[in-house]
Amino acid sequence: MTLLDAKRAVRLVRQHAKQWGLDSHQIGIAGYSAGGNLAMNLAANFDSGDPQATDPVERESSRPDFAIGLATWHWRQKTSPFTFRKDSPPVFLVHATNDGIKGGAPIEMPKEIQADLLKLGVPVKMAIFEEGAHGVGNLIPQRVKSGFPPAKWPELFLSWYQSLN
Repeated sequence: MTLLDAKRAVRLVRQHAKQWGLDSHQIGIAGYSAGGNLAMNLAANFDSGDPQATDPVERESSRPDFAIGLATWHWRQKTSPFTFRKDSPPVFLVHATNDGIKGGAPIEMPKEIQADLLKLGVPVKMAIFEEGAHGVGNLIPQRVKSGFPPAKWPELFLSWYQSLN
């Protein structure tokens, strides 16, 4: 059900992009932990929309233009459950080496996601941090102010993503 919601969200934003002052070709998804799982699931399982749909939103593509997975979690699994495609969107991953040690998300899964995407020729970048554990992607104000290295992931993403275009 969450995958259907994510597809609908991308379609809805794309349908209203002009009205909302957005670029309809710069619609992405980012998620933390189980949300990272959802972002990767959408990056692997999108569609081009249904041109025959009576609902104009459903005519839009559900393919995100990029996907960000922060501490991507899949029930503590070390292997990726996702089957990506050559037309999957660029993926940016953020993970901490100390995640998954006492619960959380083992680093092996995002490393496998990265390897799978590289084999397909899909742009992928992984920012690995030595600290942050399962909260690696949280932009807590104190972390941002103090220069906590994982709190720099948005800048790293933007620099990488802009280099693709």
